[in-house]
Amino acid sequence: MRMYSASGRSRWPIVIGAAVVVVVAVAGGLAYANTRGDDTPTAISSSTSTPTSSPSSVPTGGTSGGGDNEDDAAPTGCLGGQDRDVDMLLTAQKQGVHSTYGAVEVATAFERWLWQYPSPSVADSNTVSSNVIASTATPAWKGIAAQYKAAGDNITQGVVTAGTPFHVSTTNGIWRVTEGSSADRITVELAVGYVVNGALSPTKVAGIGLVMVWENGSWHVESGTNIDQTKLANGGTRFTGGC
Repeated sequence: MRMYSASGRSRWPIVIGAAVVVVVAVAGGLAYANTRGDDTPTAISSSTSTPTSSPSSVPTGGTSGGGDNEDDAAPTGCLGGQDRDVDMLLTAQKQGVHSTYGAVEVATAFERWLWQYPSPSVADSNTVSSNVIASTATPAWKGIAAQYKAAGDNITQGVVTAGTPFHVSTTNGIWRVTEGSSADRITVELAVGYVVNGALSPTKVAGIGLVMVWENGSWHVESGTNIDQTKLANGGTRFTGGC
């Protein structure tokens, strides 16, 4: 299945169903559900609600000069810089404005940091848990270092061979904001490509849904959700940049 816009122009030149890892929120924290072909990801996410309306991808904040929607721009997929370290993520969080676009950029930075092997260090994971994960998140979501320890060298559950270096790239990646999102609570769905041993994979795509909340003047990750692959494929928006 290829991703197309309403006009038929491909937004994602890679087969999204070939090997997708969906990160979802469960009582125990992060879980990774592999899906192939047109299969639907295993419905193991915790409490969800039915969306009621769809926000437009435009600034949602005010113009106070205090980090809301001034100088807002469509997501590049590279906020915070080209690196995938904790400094990139914290910079992106600091720079992410109070808008739909800002939430998408910070969610993307979190995915770029989170989904890589070798995994981030315990110290960096603890820094992210303390600064990027929302105060309202479950203890399991705050325990990122424990999640990595439990997953070992096989965090993709075989989509990438255990122990093989990989990360994800927003080049040609797409994003979507779900219906029912509000100014201070935005659910972002992402599809980004795997880079395995330094090469962008022609078949492997990582999908993630993240609930972003605005607290203490910046975007934080509260939890994860199962993505709607069909809506993301048909209605996703391509990043204007990519790294």
